[in-house]
Amino acid sequence: MTDNILSALSSIWGNKVRSFLTLLGVVIGVASVTILVSLGQGLKNDVSELIQGFGTNVIVTVAGKIDPEGGQTAQNPTNFIALDILTKKDAEDIEDLDDVSAASPLSPVVGSLRFKDNMASPVIFGSQPDVSEAFETLKIDEGRMFKADEGNVVVLGPAPKTQLFGEDADPVGKKVLLGKEEFEVVGTFKSPKNSGVFGSELNDLSMIPFNTSTKLNNGEVKILRIISKAKDDADVEEVRDEIFDMLLVNHDGEENFTVLTQDDLLGLFSQFLNLATSMVSAIASISLVVGGIGIMNIMFVTVSERTREIGIRKAVGATKGAILVQFLTEAIVVTLVGGIIGLGIAFAVGAIVAANSELSPAITLEVIALAVGISSVIGLVFGLWPAIRAARKDPIEALRYE
Repeated sequence: MTDNILSALSSIWGNKVRSFLTLLGVVIGVASVTILVSLGQGLKNDVSELIQGFGTNVIVTVAGKIDPEGGQTAQNPTNFIALDILTKKDAEDIEDLDDVSAASPLSPVVGSLRFKDNMASPVIFGSQPDVSEAFETLKIDEGRMFKADEGNVVVLGPAPKTQLFGEDADPVGKKVLLGKEEFEVVGTFKSPKNSGVFGSELNDLSMIPFNTSTKLNNGEVKILRIISKAKDDADVEEVRDEIFDMLLVNHDGEENFTVLTQDDLLGLFSQFLNLATSMVSAIASISLVVGGIGIMNIMFVTVSERTREIGIRKAVGATKGAILVQFLTEAIVVTLVGGIIGLGIAFAVGAIVAANSELSPAITLEVIALAVGISSVIGLVFGLWPAIRAARKDPIEALRYE
């Protein structure tokens, strides 16, 4: 086996240009699949860290029916972003449950904030004051949280605070414009622990009182989500079921909403990202097939060039199995070399992405094993037919070959 591997490496080195062109498809395929899988894993890690930062007792109620187990639903997908399914009564009834310590609706408000000549376009939600208790990732940094009926006041996220006032300024007590309305800054949020792609969305988050958001929305109650928190001594799953049963009554038996725990959220995001990663990886794998065809083609050429060598080996006692293993090993070694080069490119691209963005691709041992495994399988599958043809050559005819 060692002799076969050394022979394969010698053949690669002796035909550098041909070997490079042969390896190119495998290199591109392995690099593409590895990069995409590592990006998907990096996103999963980012999302998991973010959701875990919400708090273990967090329960999120969303419009539309979602099956956390991944089953099919017949719901209209527009329900998931509808603002007229969840009601203020739903939020109040959730907060009144004995095992719920805090609950707040989230009402989106469209608009930009302005201070003098500076402008910021944060994600603005109207909420109740206890949203920071329900959503543990929201912590006050400077100032305070607003009161329920305080009027035109705002708590700024880290990003809009910096955009409007600068890095080290204290904005508390200053006035900003939201559209034509003047708002007083009463506090700022701390930067979330998660600083990845999804964590940056929390940096942009700013909050105003729920009643004020309703006024800005022309008196319409628009609720995108309801964030609630189960008490520490309560069973989160039981509280979720309790919220579900209560909302089912409120909605006259129509299941046009979903109640999700932290585990449900993690499962849903994992399913989505796994599906997306699998789809794009399958597309990228086409280049591996193309590379495999190139390997098969060059192995046929190699077998043809070394026909006399095959005849000599058979004449001195080499079996069909030995010839087959020799050429099959060579095909696998060629693709493994391509896989290692592709893996090196993936590491380099991952480092560049991590250095220039908030996403950190995760090239784990599983990803490395996947790259090596794919390379081996490509070599085995596409090298098998040329190896079989080499093994079946008649030694007399092979010795006569010029």
